[in-house]
Amino acid sequence: MNILERCPLCSSKEIELFIKSMDYSTSKEKFNISNCKECGFHFTNPRPKESDIEKYYISDKYISHTNEKKGLFNLLYQTVRKFAVKSKTNLLLNTVKTKTHLDIGCGTGEFLNACKKLGIKTIGIEPSDDARSKAIDNYKLDIRKETNLKIFDKNTFNSISMWHVLEHVYDIHETVENLSVILEPNGYVIVAVPNHRSFDAKYYKKFWAAWDLPIHISHFCPLTIEKLFIDKGFKLTKKTGMKFDAFYVSLLSNEYKTGHKNYIKGFLIGLISNFLALIKAFEYSSTIYIFKNHK
Repeated sequence: MNILERCPLCSSKEIELFIKSMDYSTSKEKFNISNCKECGFHFTNPRPKESDIEKYYISDKYISHTNEKKGLFNLLYQTVRKFAVKSKTNLLLNTVKTKTHLDIGCGTGEFLNACKKLGIKTIGIEPSDDARSKAIDNYKLDIRKETNLKIFDKNTFNSISMWHVLEHVYDIHETVENLSVILEPNGYVIVAVPNHRSFDAKYYKKFWAAWDLPIHISHFCPLTIEKLFIDKGFKLTKKTGMKFDAFYVSLLSNEYKTGHKNYIKGFLIGLISNFLALIKAFEYSSTIYIFKNHK
């Protein structure tokens, strides 16, 4: 394990324990989340070495790397994913007239395939061998295993997406800097991450499934993710909530807390979370940010 003595976002030494939780899905190991008193950034601390993190992904509960439809929960997830893919492609088309798009952490390739059908040249990055194989076999996509963005030339892409990926990244500064390099001037990055300022996060506390320890290295809120990108020369152009996430996260959180998903309660907490975000009493369980590259 690596113990961090400085905030990964602002390098301040003024850090404190925020919450104690655990890996509920795989190892059952206990982990802590620290808070930076200087900038408000939350981060897993201590955290596994990057060379050791892969073992924490080996779980049949890591649903985004499967196309499993057996069971009510999996069926609901796959059904919602179809709507989510349509929503994501609409968001991309309404943001930029993209010709070449990179999806980092593309999973089993549903979003990239939808982009490909629209005539967009697509490239994906997916480190999981199983998920990558499914995407290539099912959709004949160009997907790379290599996660080092420096393999791409400068100004290669009109747009880049990271759907629930940035929270997994160890070096967030280097990643955002590399995004700026491979993205054309005035190109767009679309980033979706969990938001710990949501009602469901406050309600479930240490059981909140979107902490997803230890594979979520960083835990963002609007203030901290905007600081990260703006400090690297990006401009925030839009942010919007991912309304389905509150229901999915609440169902998993119920299971972590009680041993049962409890669909009725999960639906109600998700509904309350979205309503409170709508009236701006809290924020959405996950948020999409669109940043323009002002290099």
